[in-house]
Amino acid sequence: MSPALRLSTLAVLALAVLAFVGCERSPAPGQARVDLRHTRAPGGTSVVAWSGDRVTAEELRQRLEEMSPAQRERYQTLERKREYVEGLARYELLVQEALARGLQDDPEVVAATKRALVSRLMRARLDDALPPVSEAQLADAYARHREDYVRPEQVRLSHLFLAAPRADAARVAHARETAGKLLAEARALPPTDFAAFGRLARARSEEPRTQPLDGDLRYRSFEELARDFGPEVAEAARLLVPTGPGTLSGVVQTDTGLHVLQLTGHQPALNQTLEDVRTALSGRLAQEQRAHAWTQWISELEHRAALTVDAAALARVHVDLNAPVRPASGPAPGSLPAPFPSVQVTPP
Repeated sequence: MSPALRLSTLAVLALAVLAFVGCERSPAPGQARVDLRHTRAPGGTSVVAWSGDRVTAEELRQRLEEMSPAQRERYQTLERKREYVEGLARYELLVQEALARGLQDDPEVVAATKRALVSRLMRARLDDALPPVSEAQLADAYARHREDYVRPEQVRLSHLFLAAPRADAARVAHARETAGKLLAEARALPPTDFAAFGRLARARSEEPRTQPLDGDLRYRSFEELARDFGPEVAEAARLLVPTGPGTLSGVVQTDTGLHVLQLTGHQPALNQTLEDVRTALSGRLAQEQRAHAWTQWISELEHRAALTVDAAALARVHVDLNAPVRPASGPAPGSLPAPFPSVQVTPP
């Protein structure tokens, strides 16, 4: 080959390469080239074809094998198989017609495409990329939240308290008379009107820790009740449990004074092992892992794109509460989706 011919050939090849690179160059931000052909891979035997596209026998066989045996029964005859592939082809003809009319730029199509893209991106970034929750993570989470899974029986009480040390007989007698009257007032209230009992406790109780809380003792175990208010209160609370919330005790005497108790809640004892809560705890940890990874990655995207907010310009955007509602100018803009797992797991 002569030098001139060699140079000419190289120039043609260079132009071809440049043309190819130009065609393959990434589109501008916010734009995309999407291949919507039905069959993009070469090869195979066409069973139905139309301008620039086709369905192959190999794809048809795969589609049929993806169906249940009952569904496949429908396509035993040539006529039924023809009906199926013609349906596929007609659908693709509609896609081509939509493209010919420029509907790929229609706001509804663009919005739906964006939603599909973000959904697929989330699956690729979170579902497919994140490692499963490890045994070490499960054990650590169980230890940190052990009180959610292992706790003694607890009751919630409200009380009226009258200070009267047990050694002061005269004071105890006077307090007992007052406590009897307060108990009668409490019994006249609707049993489940906890707020009414709370108002009575706020007005008449002499216990400085609980009087501002309408007499509420919060949830406590029987051991905690005995330690904080006396074993008599714990035993009285135990007797209230079978009759349920709203039940009143009699007048209960302790070393420090007299109590009128109302049961407002009850939680049975819990003793769940790691194996008992493994599925639920693993689901919760996976969701937390997804949320953290998603937030971190969004921050990386913002940094990479140099995202900024002009607070001054944003503040000048007036929100007129009295303006009439305008007709929608297009689909609502997309918003950041929550990185929930594909399968929701009920927390323990």
